[in-house]
Amino acid sequence: MGLPGCLPVLNSKVIEFAVKLGLALNCKLSLRSKFDRKQYFYPDLPKGYQISQFDVPIASHGYLDVDLPVEFGGGHRRFGITRVHMEEDAGKLIHAASGGYSQVDLNRAGVPLLEIVSEPDMRSGLEAAEYAAEIQRLVRYIGVSNGNMQEGSLRCDVNVSVRPKGQAKFGTKVEIKNMNSFSAMQRAIDFEISRQISLYNEGQENQIIQETRLWEEGSQRTVTMRTKEGLADYRYFPEPDLPDVVITEDYVHILRSGLPELPDAKRRRYEQLGLTMQDVLFLANDDNVADFFDATITNGADIKLAANWIMGDIAAYLKNEKLSINEIKLTPHELAELIASIKGGTISGKIGKEILFELIAKGGKVKALIEEKDLVQASAHFIVMITQSLINNKGVFETQVDLPSMKRLS
Repeated sequence: MGLPGCLPVLNSKVIEFAVKLGLALNCKLSLRSKFDRKQYFYPDLPKGYQISQFDVPIASHGYLDVDLPVEFGGGHRRFGITRVHMEEDAGKLIHAASGGYSQVDLNRAGVPLLEIVSEPDMRSGLEAAEYAAEIQRLVRYIGVSNGNMQEGSLRCDVNVSVRPKGQAKFGTKVEIKNMNSFSAMQRAIDFEISRQISLYNEGQENQIIQETRLWEEGSQRTVTMRTKEGLADYRYFPEPDLPDVVITEDYVHILRSGLPELPDAKRRRYEQLGLTMQDVLFLANDDNVADFFDATITNGADIKLAANWIMGDIAAYLKNEKLSINEIKLTPHELAELIASIKGGTISGKIGKEILFELIAKGGKVKALIEEKDLVQASAHFIVMITQSLINNKGVFETQVDLPSMKRLS
């Protein structure tokens, strides 16, 4: 904020998160990186410059693997990561609905953030939205952020450019801001692509200028916000009030060993279990759901049946009640017991659903609920009765069975 007499202090946690994110994105880490001042004037930046990283970011030259949704044709894509760098956040502008004035919220100014810059590898709004969704999934898996776009924990700006087929050089890029969901991002990109192509086709490609545009959700179009500065306008120079960031190989090794199984590795493992890609994408989307599924099959549940129950009735309940899977009383062990009871014929699938919803809402044990409510289906109950009678009256049954055989032999 530029308060008189205040000096910046580096938050050590952001270095840890930056290294984790760099490792998760398959980046090359810089054991020595530095901060720089990025000069620009804007109402959300009172001191007139932002502390960022310019030529020596903490991580660079990585990639992210993404599986596209089955309903959109599926497929596997790899998108390059240019860099991951640390910087301070600016304030937030709140524009009045009338458009007559704007307010500035500086509560988040100076808070550290991580910025991920991708290579220009995406060719549609869908690919960009899926890339951003995978980034969200990744930061949640590794515990770097909750990734909630509605809270501002994850923000995405996109650069869009078009070029004639066969041309190697990229066209003039246009930045788009103000997208608060992945679907909005997809629509904004597709609109901007169409807008730029139309200008090319009309011979007005000179109207495509380097600028920042806003996505208007109501009108479903992008509008000019401000012209975009070039790199030279930022006048970067090393930040004099912060020392270089130096990390060791041992520090990196400790953080690498603490990383969980990442989303792409989890999807490949689920594929090897024989699950369909639709199942794989659903289960691996949320690390808590994936953990629940893994724990259920570890308890002996049939893999496909466990996936079906989680994706079907349990997912529907969570959606209706606006709960996460960690907030219900059902445990993976009891779901495995329920699946085994249905598969073994002790109870029917219909009765299983009744028990499931009680377990979700109130908890308890499957076997206890079956006995308490006398829910054993008729065929299984009959077998239990006959078996018990055979045990209790072994001699009688042996006589009744053996004598007719002897008569037929005589």
